[in-house]
Amino acid sequence: MNTCEFLSSCILYNDLKERGSVILKHIKEDYCDGGYSECARFIVSKNHGPNRVSRDLFPEDMQEACKMLDEQN
Repeated sequence: MNTCEFLSSCILYNDLKERGSVILKHIKEDYCDGGYSECARFIVSKNHGPNRVSRDLFPEDMQEACKMLDEQN
């Protein structure tokens, strides 16, 4: 299984991990460990770099990711 190349630098992942959040397991299974091409954070990171991803952008928020991509072009 492939893991997202941005996992170690993902602010959301690291914040949830630090807080011991129960949703972390679901996010990691659904997005970080193979489904990252469907992750809004991955898409913005891949196109504009991980430092351009909004801190509060959730993986399923593709509409917000599209807005961010449009604004950054």
